[in-house]
Amino acid sequence: MADYKARIAPIINEEFTVTSVWWELPRNHKGLDISTGRNSPLYSMAKGQVVRSDYSSSYGNVLIIKDVNTKMGFLYAHMRDLPLVKYGEFVDVGTLVGYEGTTGDSTGIHLHIEMQDLSLHDWIYTSDKSYYSDPAAFMGIPNIEGITAIYEGSPTPPEPTRRKKKKYPFVLYARKIRKSYFK
Repeated sequence: MADYKARIAPIINEEFTVTSVWWELPRNHKGLDISTGRNSPLYSMAKGQVVRSDYSSSYGNVLIIKDVNTKMGFLYAHMRDLPLVKYGEFVDVGTLVGYEGTTGDSTGIHLHIEMQDLSLHDWIYTSDKSYYSDPAAFMGIPNIEGITAIYEGSPTPPEPTRRKKKKYPFVLYARKIRKSYFK
C-alpha cells in the first residue's frame, strides 16, 4: 500500500517510489525521479503542445510538453523509447506519451521529471533553481526520497468527435422542388 495518494502523476494506477528528490544537494538535481521499476506507461500531466521529442546524450529519450493554459513546461527524461508523440502535436492530460526507461545518463529504470515556466522563454537547461518548479508539489506528494505514492485515476483520452451533417439551404430547396414536382 502506497504512503501517499498523488493529486496527479505521469504513472496511473501503479505504485511508484521517489528515488531522487527535486533539487537534491550537493548536485542540484533539477528534477524529481520516480520509479515503478517496470517500464510502466507514462501519461501527460498537461494539456498542451509537444515542444521537444527526441534523444539527448544526458537525458536519453526526452519529451517536453508546454501547457496551453499555464505555459508550464513538463520535461520527461530517460524514457525507454522515443516519445510516442512528436514535436508540434497537441496532447491532453492522460495521453499516453511513452514508457519509463533508463536511457541517457541513467542508472536504472525511472522517470526524471522537471518543470519550468515557459511563458517568457524556451526551456533553459543550465539555469539556477529560480527557473524551476517542484514536480513533487505539483503532483501533491512530499519531496522525500523513498516514499511511495499512487495516482488513482484513469487516462482521459479525447472524445471522438462526430461530424455533423450540414444541411445547406440550396439542397433543402432542391428537395422541396422535387417533392412538389413529383406529386
